[in-house]
Amino acid sequence: MARRRRFFAELQHQHRLAQQRQAQQQRAAIQAHNMAVREAQRCAREQQRAVATAMRASAAERAAAEKAAKLAHIAAREAEVQAKNAQLAVAYDEIDNLLNATLEVDDWVDLESLRESATDIPFDRPELLTPSPAPRYHPLPDHPSFVPPAPPSGLSSALGGNRRHTAQLEAAQREYLNVVQQWLLTLARTCAANAELRAGWRQQETARAAELGDARRRLKQANADHRRQVEESNARLDRLIAGLRDRQPAAMDEYVGVVLANSIYPETFEVSYEHCFDASDHELHITVLAPHPDTFPTTKAFRYNKTTDEITATTVAAAEVKRRYASAIAQTALRTAHEVFEADREEIIDSIALTVAVDTVDGATGHDTRIDLVRLATDRADFLPIDLARAQPPATLAHLAAAVSKNPYGLAPLANQGVRG
Repeated sequence: MARRRRFFAELQHQHRLAQQRQAQQQRAAIQAHNMAVREAQRCAREQQRAVATAMRASAAERAAAEKAAKLAHIAAREAEVQAKNAQLAVAYDEIDNLLNATLEVDDWVDLESLRESATDIPFDRPELLTPSPAPRYHPLPDHPSFVPPAPPSGLSSALGGNRRHTAQLEAAQREYLNVVQQWLLTLARTCAANAELRAGWRQQETARAAELGDARRRLKQANADHRRQVEESNARLDRLIAGLRDRQPAAMDEYVGVVLANSIYPETFEVSYEHCFDASDHELHITVLAPHPDTFPTTKAFRYNKTTDEITATTVAAAEVKRRYASAIAQTALRTAHEVFEADREEIIDSIALTVAVDTVDGATGHDTRIDLVRLATDRADFLPIDLARAQPPATLAHLAAAVSKNPYGLAPLANQGVRG
């Protein structure tokens, strides 16, 4: 017997958990809790605004502002209590209706719905597809132009103008050479700066291209792995379906695991399973491990004391806690049998040998021990005609000749008797 859920059981468990959480949001109790939470949040915001107003107010106005802040604080605390009590109501409603919750749904699991499709994983690095913008290069300096001095003409040439022109031309040429040298230096610096910009851009593009290549290779590998996993999952599903068709015990046991994983219990009363199908007599042996009584909720209600500004909790009467826990145990036994029989449309399972137990520590020896609280053996023909929606779980267990602990909350073990005598 294995407590760890198998592949399809875990898959169905998570899917069903998400569905149930979504459905719970539509329930009146959940809506009341959500309204209480929103009211608490609103009151908290009102308190913050009142405190801020008091801090800004003048001395004359401060008393009124502080009074408003105090009233807002009280309202926020009272709203918090309402939210806590609404959450308690939800928790107890879920525990009290463990059996009814499963009667509202069809527990059969269409295994074909677990078949996967190998859709490609989308590329998650789209920014790598866009090239980096080209750098904005520095403009090159214009090539300087040589402008010679105007030559002498007329009388000026006869009066020594040619010599002056020659001197002016030589001076202009020397100046031009200096300008050309400065231009060459500026051109070299500009080209070097542009070359640095281009080198940086090329380096950035090279890095982008390399990262893009790596990302594409990872995506290709991830898609290949995903397709392989889908193929393996579907092949495993095919083997399970074929095994059920051939009445193979291992396949039936796995299907039962899927069905039970589909059964979501409240967070305040979560269970686990151990099960094994015996093909020789078509009987399912199943143990439901219920939560320890120490983890069972015992808070009756929350109250706010204005004088001490404290929220306190009152405790449910011990007799009521014991009654509710015993009811939850009885409902769990019937719920499990119902879910298995209803899910087995091919009627492969003829009977169920069911135990509801709790793992604990023996106070005398300090050793781990398991206390059986319910033992039930029932055939399909005896169980299915029962109208569980109208039946009382303790009476139904008695009708089915189940052995039931006289004090489940106290972990009183069953008497030394078997459910089959």
